[in-house]
Amino acid sequence: MYYELALISVLVAGGYWGWYFVRHDATRLYGVLQLGAAALSGLGLIGAKLDKPGLGVPGAVGVGAGVCLLLIAPLARATARRFAANERFGLAQRMLDIAEVLAPGSGVGDEKALLGAMREIRDGNIEQAVEALTAAKDRAPAEARLAIDERIAMLYLAAYRWEDAIEHAETHLFDAIPPAAESTPTVALRSVLGIAPPVWVELLGAYGYKGDLDQAARMLARLEDACAGRPDASVWLHRGRLIFLALAGRVDAVQALVARRRSRHMKPAARTYWVAVAHERHGEVAAAEAAYTKARSRSRGRPRVLIDQALARLANAKPVELGPAATEVIARVESAPPPRVTERLRPRSPIAPRILFGAMIVVSAILAFGVGSTSDIGTLLRGGALVRGLISDGEWWRLVSCIFVHVGVMHLAVNVIGLWLLGRLTEDLFGPWRTLAIFAIAGLAGSAASYLLGTAGVSAGASGALFGFVGAVFVELTLHRRRYRTAWNRGVWGSLVFVTVAQVGIDLLYPVTDQWAHGGGLVAGALAGFLFSTNGRFTHIAQHVARVVAIAFAALVIVAAVQVSRTSIAHSLARSDRALPDLAIMMQTKRGVAFENYAAEELANARKLELDDPKPASDNTVPLPPGWQGRELETSAADPLGNRQYFRIVVATRSDGLLATIYVPETIARAAPAFFTQLLASLP
Repeated sequence: MYYELALISVLVAGGYWGWYFVRHDATRLYGVLQLGAAALSGLGLIGAKLDKPGLGVPGAVGVGAGVCLLLIAPLARATARRFAANERFGLAQRMLDIAEVLAPGSGVGDEKALLGAMREIRDGNIEQAVEALTAAKDRAPAEARLAIDERIAMLYLAAYRWEDAIEHAETHLFDAIPPAAESTPTVALRSVLGIAPPVWVELLGAYGYKGDLDQAARMLARLEDACAGRPDASVWLHRGRLIFLALAGRVDAVQALVARRRSRHMKPAARTYWVAVAHERHGEVAAAEAAYTKARSRSRGRPRVLIDQALARLANAKPVELGPAATEVIARVESAPPPRVTERLRPRSPIAPRILFGAMIVVSAILAFGVGSTSDIGTLLRGGALVRGLISDGEWWRLVSCIFVHVGVMHLAVNVIGLWLLGRLTEDLFGPWRTLAIFAIAGLAGSAASYLLGTAGVSAGASGALFGFVGAVFVELTLHRRRYRTAWNRGVWGSLVFVTVAQVGIDLLYPVTDQWAHGGGLVAGALAGFLFSTNGRFTHIAQHVARVVAIAFAALVIVAAVQVSRTSIAHSLARSDRALPDLAIMMQTKRGVAFENYAAEELANARKLELDDPKPASDNTVPLPPGWQGRELETSAADPLGNRQYFRIVVATRSDGLLATIYVPETIARAAPAFFTQLLASLP
């Protein structure tokens, strides 16, 4: 089944994304390759359904190509971006080489060019990039020239070429600065300053590095006026003050600004660096050297060059001299309240997906190492999977615990990958508390729908909760389309619709999947997405409700875990006779037949049940009650997911001629032998 699911996955994903990319000239080849992989996978699926082995070859090729195009190559590109962000350009280059081989035409060349530019900037060799931008500026329309000049200035600043940056800014940028005017939240900060805030702040620093603190002070004063009453500009105000005060040698003021509660958007190395700059400009050589050394140990790449330059000039360090303009601005900013930075410069790591991911991995590890294979019925029973008869007879906690239990490694892998991808998208839109609440509501709704309406005897997994993420994101993007234009442009909405429709098709093709859990989770997630929307009328109330739901669910999970740990298989079986069919436990009786003939009939019956040929067991697991005698057989069978289930067949006869056979999963027989002994003893 997993091979067929792989074929369907490539058919669905390759078909959708292939059509998406083929419509763009720059990625047309990439789209064509994905469509080709989808077509080959479709042939393989037809071959699997019609039992045509010859079509297995194109199917295997399609799956392999789809894995390279849709999985390995994007992962290589994402890894390359991480390496590049940490200035590990060699490793980033290798990852991009792999992506380019596996996914030609996907735009890797553009990323390689960007990587080369980043490497040149690190090495300080930016002339070629500046020349290219200058040539582009001559051909660009007037409205685009300012942005190009800003990029050139930022190249000089990134290379720590302060004089070149200042010269370029004074020649090409400062003419765009408008007269001082009142700044309001409705006016873009760039319009007030005349150039982009990051460029303004870094140029302020360039003047400070070159010793012109009066000019840096005038720029900070203009920034202070522009950012007044604008919470959205607090991050630039914080950085502008930090750079200026550090270069002015104001150690106490800098330490106040880099206090963790006021600088959560900064890396620890950056905090230490600016404290070191303040010590250096104040003439405190020993303190500056210690701080620079600490910052260097936490940095890599280009920032180390700047720190090394600072360490080299420490021998000549002396207190900086302040002019009248600098002195006036220092007095102004040190008496002003510190800015409250509400914007994060760096994306926050996902919280909710990490918590849920860890919970699923921990549960699976405990079951695998403490009980047995998680694909085994007995292990699933012991681990808290959904068993309808047991829930009906009081084991309600299985509606909760089953969300974190998975049937085998492949099932776990599919769900944790889906959790990571969908969970991160959901958290981006809703935040961590609402994401946890959506998972809880959708997961419980999926379990309830499976219990009330489903037909599978044993069910487990977080698929219902994951479909809740799909429903929530779909509703949020649909109701607030104008706020998520980027997501729409990238095809997120269409991909969610396509995934949902494709999953419905898979559910119809493979009834073993829990369609009711998927459907219940999807509907509940859509409703939760509407209620917990960050763009709704009662968003603050929704946030508090989401926290209550998430905390209540966490408490429920803990209670369920305690109940699972204290409830053995024997206790569960003793609680409910109705659960026996759900657990593939069968019992039948007969009279009037010789025992040997009856045993032969049961062998034939086992073959009809699609069990492997039974063999005599090497040991007996179920003690027979007084007056009974018989034998045990071992057999196995492949379940619909392709996992192998092992069974014991107990064939016995009583002294009065009653014949009985029990079919039971081996792990259940070994865990609760007394139950089956009592079951035989209770026969009339």
